Amino acid sequence: MNPAYVPNKRKYLFCGDHPGQQILAPLIKKAMNENVSFEAIFIGEKEETDIALWLQGQKMGCYLYIAIEWNKLSAIKKIAENCGFSDEEAQYIGHGVEMIHVFCCRCHQTTKMSRKGIKKPTRCSNCYLMLSVSDHFSPLKESYLGYMTTWEAGSD
Repeated sequence: MNPAYVPNKRKYLFCGDHPGQQILAPLIKKAMNENVSFEAIFIGEKEETDIALWLQGQKMGCYLYIAIEWNKLSAIKKIAENCGFSDEEAQYIGHGVEMIHVFCCRCHQTTKMSRKGIKKPTRCSNCYLMLSVSDHFSPLKESYLGYMTTWEAGSD
């Protein structure tokens, strides 16, 4: 996902790891060209408490961009939300392999899988039931619902 520049904000906040900084570079350049206020931090050097303190110190009207590995994005997003940033005031850009959780309808445990494999059934890592991954996402469980399927390997 490529981030989109949102014009006319009081200040722009750019946070990213090394690949994330490369993703955000065109936006930082645009902010520089437009001579608008911005700050950029390297997330790899910061502890989560440092990021939280930095975000808490920002004033209203800031727009936040975070570009980091998928496996770390959820934790950083929660920090931003706890600091008062809504989905309308931020863009979260993940890179690398995106893993998702699938909630088993039988044993209620979750199984981790690559988002690329979402169209194919997966086996529950707890009860071994074959699951078809639905598009029903539970923010509470942070997982997609897996329904029992009769699909077996080689039956494509």
